[in-house]
Amino acid sequence: MSEFYECRRSTSTDLGSYTVCESDLGFKEGPPRSPEWKPQRREWLIVSSIFLLYLMIALDSTIIVPVLPSIASDLKGTAVEAFWVGTSFLLTYAVFQPLIAVVSDIFGRGEVMLVSVTLFTAGSLIACLAQKFSTLLAGRSIQGVGAGGVFVLGYVILTDIVPLRQRPKFTAIIQIAWAIGTILGPLVGGLFAEHTTWRWTFYINFPFCVIGFVMVPIAVRLKRKESTFMEKIKQVDWIGGALFIASTTLLLIAISWGGTQFAWDHIATFAPMILGIFGILYTIWYEFQIARISFLRKSLFYCRSAIAAYICSLIQGLELYIALYYIPLYFQAVKEQTPVRIGISALPITSSLVPASVFVAAIIARTGRFRWAIWVGWVLTTLSTGLLLLLNTDTKTAVWATALIFLGFGHGLILSALNLGVQAISTVRNVAHAVMMYSFLRAVGAALGVGMGGTVFQNVMSQNLSELGLPTEISKNAEAYIETLHTLPANSPSKVRVIECYVKGIQGVFTVMTGFCGLAMFLSFLISNHSMDKDLEAENVSIEYTEPRQDLPTSKEPILMGPTYPAPTHSARSSDNYLGIFEFEGYKPQQPYSVLDMAHNAPQTLRINHGYTPYYSTADTRV
Repeated sequence: MSEFYECRRSTSTDLGSYTVCESDLGFKEGPPRSPEWKPQRREWLIVSSIFLLYLMIALDSTIIVPVLPSIASDLKGTAVEAFWVGTSFLLTYAVFQPLIAVVSDIFGRGEVMLVSVTLFTAGSLIACLAQKFSTLLAGRSIQGVGAGGVFVLGYVILTDIVPLRQRPKFTAIIQIAWAIGTILGPLVGGLFAEHTTWRWTFYINFPFCVIGFVMVPIAVRLKRKESTFMEKIKQVDWIGGALFIASTTLLLIAISWGGTQFAWDHIATFAPMILGIFGILYTIWYEFQIARISFLRKSLFYCRSAIAAYICSLIQGLELYIALYYIPLYFQAVKEQTPVRIGISALPITSSLVPASVFVAAIIARTGRFRWAIWVGWVLTTLSTGLLLLLNTDTKTAVWATALIFLGFGHGLILSALNLGVQAISTVRNVAHAVMMYSFLRAVGAALGVGMGGTVFQNVMSQNLSELGLPTEISKNAEAYIETLHTLPANSPSKVRVIECYVKGIQGVFTVMTGFCGLAMFLSFLISNHSMDKDLEAENVSIEYTEPRQDLPTSKEPILMGPTYPAPTHSARSSDNYLGIFEFEGYKPQQPYSVLDMAHNAPQTLRINHGYTPYYSTADTRV
């Protein structure tokens, strides 16, 4: 490597003189040290594994929607229980992501990914054998934990192996998998609902699980610092993780059933909401003030741009999942379409999302600019969501199809741009944790969206039923009542009035969606520009040794680089307390090489170079 980095400060220690480079600090981006980076066979194998696993969980997330009436009918459940089939999955999918990501830092990405696939498989097995709703919900909850682990680790592994400037194209690849699953889910679910049993929505997962069990151990073999099992156990912030999961779960449950199963002022809603809010506040205080190894980093929210981007991520998850749940409900209840036809009608949103996501990823990779895509995406999403307010019993196909195309295109732009934006905004050492926070907040938004949508829909529909003198109980069993509604004569006055109440309920949901879109559009303009020219200097780094440096003496002693040497081909990370012990090829120095503490603006990394030539494959190491 021939280029030099402009050095800002020289430091002398008892270990000799070395130079601190601004590019090492993680606070200021510079030119990438590896513009020539190209994926090898191992990287492509890892990306292929993530692609298939993302396809699996995306399919599972959306395939369930068309079969909910069949599930409710077969297991003799209410609309509330059918609603929890989706919500239980999304809830556990969201709340376990931060802890799973941190555990993978300690136990290894591949090992934790394999555990996640195992949990997803176990949950699918329980769900497909369920004979009552409680068993089905237990299976869906376990599925959610596994799916959340697969989702967050997929993005984190990409940050480990791909430099940020090249990352958009690989992000686009795995988002294509997600989009394909989202497109096929309603179609396949509709076919199962019409021609076979709803249990096939879970049977279909098993081939993917088998592939995951084979490919993950082969592909995701990233090296990590060796330690005993008990040492790893002690490194996990179990107290903080338990507090966070319990508090977030309580809050999401309260929001999910508030106004539907229980009134907002009912103790069953009020108590978990208060406990959840105070629990989350206490968890944040505990993580920032007490936890020795915190899994929630205050430094993630270090600037206005980061805060705005994370809030937009939460709203985007909320918006997308509300759309995926309530647009099919419109086609089913109001347009009286069959499950297969519903899947076809939903194609405008899902099929436009894929090319938009790929398009924006390619442009960002070429230009290094992401803000324009976030802005355009939110403008399109806000306008198209507003158009959905026009949906009624006689809305023309051209109107709703146009609205859905622009809605999908807007979400496609946001999906890629926000994911890459939070990584560009983050400091280098926090990139993996920034991806985790983005994934977590999107998942929380999805869980909030489904719960909030259910509350708004039921309350608005109930109010309209009451005004028309119709039984308000219909709103509490809206999913199951659709089958009864379709058996009524087409010109029946009661049928017309009930369908109008469905329309009002769905319009109420879209009204709330439009408001949140407007908020996100405003917040997106607070995001400032950040460079995407960053290296793989995360807590888990890729280290590649090629040719020896001929200008340095051959020695197993790490040599501290001074101002006369060009930047070496790699660097070693220090741990969070900025005291690193650099271990290569089994060699451990007698004393650690200190990296000065951050109070003196010292580096987060200390560049070293070895005069000998061991070869290292992609590493997953904290040093």
